[in-house]
Amino acid sequence: MANDDPFVGHGRPTQGGTKATSAFVGDGHIDVAAQYANHFADSGETYSLRDETRLRWKLDLRLVPLLWFNVTLGAMDKVTTSTAALYNFRQDTCLNGDKYSWVGSAFYVRTATPTPPYPVLGLGGRAGPKDADANVIKISLAKVLCVVQLLWGFILIATGFAHNFASLIALRVLLGALEAPIVPGNFLILGMWYTRAEQPLRTGLMLTGLSVCFTGPIGWGVGFLHDDHQWRAMFWITGGITIAWAVFIGLLLPDNPVKANFLESREKAIAIERLRADQTGIEKKRFNKKQMIEAFTDPKTWLMCLFHLTISIPNGGLTNFGPLVIKGLGYTSQRSTLLMMPTGVVQTVASYSCNGGVFLCLKHAPKYQTRVAWVLVGILVGLISTIFLLTLDLDDYNGRLAALYMAYFYFGSYVVSLGINTANTAGHTKKVTTNALIFISYCVSNIVAPQFFLSSQAPVYPLGIAAILGSYVLSVIFIVLYAAYCICENRRRDRVDAAAGERVHMDTDFKDLTDKENVHFRYVW
Repeated sequence: MANDDPFVGHGRPTQGGTKATSAFVGDGHIDVAAQYANHFADSGETYSLRDETRLRWKLDLRLVPLLWFNVTLGAMDKVTTSTAALYNFRQDTCLNGDKYSWVGSAFYVRTATPTPPYPVLGLGGRAGPKDADANVIKISLAKVLCVVQLLWGFILIATGFAHNFASLIALRVLLGALEAPIVPGNFLILGMWYTRAEQPLRTGLMLTGLSVCFTGPIGWGVGFLHDDHQWRAMFWITGGITIAWAVFIGLLLPDNPVKANFLESREKAIAIERLRADQTGIEKKRFNKKQMIEAFTDPKTWLMCLFHLTISIPNGGLTNFGPLVIKGLGYTSQRSTLLMMPTGVVQTVASYSCNGGVFLCLKHAPKYQTRVAWVLVGILVGLISTIFLLTLDLDDYNGRLAALYMAYFYFGSYVVSLGINTANTAGHTKKVTTNALIFISYCVSNIVAPQFFLSSQAPVYPLGIAAILGSYVLSVIFIVLYAAYCICENRRRDRVDAAAGERVHMDTDFKDLTDKENVHFRYVW
């Protein structure tokens, strides 16, 4: 994961060392990174490409594993019900009819509620009377992630004691509310540490489908327990793992480069300086209402929301009903848990393939935009697989199983699109708002998707599979419109920006400007 920035030599450090340009340090309305932004200019020091490469490896070894397991743990915990469903979970809790579908949807109800995202993500906490601004952040993002994971571990354990539909709905809603900051928070952290060219690779490493490699063996193991404890033990085990991880993440995950105890002062300055050319900033300590309004009025925000509303339909359906579809092919409950593991491998391969493709294109042909092209590749594979699921004979068990596995390839497109959004949004409040809106779209999609899988149509679920097929078609339309908007806006800016083509812009660096406010900003697609 070293030497992967195609912009070295264009306003960035070279092998011989480069003196960083000066930046101002102003009041609290400026990005938090400003206090280190003029380190090299003031000291007269330089740093080399080797220094940056060494730092990047240090960041990768610390941050990528933490962010990866953050997401993997959340993915594992929220689909524990689908594994439990193989072990009399529905019968013991009286989930007759379509109640199981609602248990799957309930996880996303609270997270889809359109409430201000700032308190959840550590932005906009109320300040004390002595503070100059009532919207100073009082909660650190890393600590928020630690606390919510600790709480949802206890919620999972409590779910193992549930006995009826009402208690399950309440617990799943709470679990969804606590999981809400994880993915948006992870992307905020990713944007604080890595350049836009580096983010696709780290995004692919962070977002995988390997949660089933944990739920599969655990689900297989609980099959040896007494019948009354099988599905309950699934929740108790995953809850215990989550609590242990929450303590671990609280100790090791830094809030931002400025507060990173594992870096020396000079390394912090390098970490911040190398992000200067991206014009996206690090983190700002005050809530900016104007940026929030801009996020709501930006066309590309809603195009990306619509894309996530449709691309997440396969996730909502397959994660809840995939194990039941496999069991419907004639496999035992224990065997079905193990046969779900290849779905995670396919998701991971999709993530690595699509994001790896973006990374290689950026490395070898940085002038060309290929992110949306790789999104379309992932959608195409998923679309073809879904057609096979709809058309293969019911007794073609191997063919249907293979088609089900490949239907999970949508995940690569989903991951690349998250990286596109991170790279195309500047201004900390706008980042938080946009991430929250996209996550709400994801949640709404996951609420709706299970409702297409009618219990009367088990185990084939033709309506659910048809809904997935339709969602792929709509996803193509929305992501192409998003790319067209970015192309037109970039061309407009090229015409009006007198400094077009330059990599460093002292008039806008670390001022927490949004992408629309900053004429030097260019969108990726």
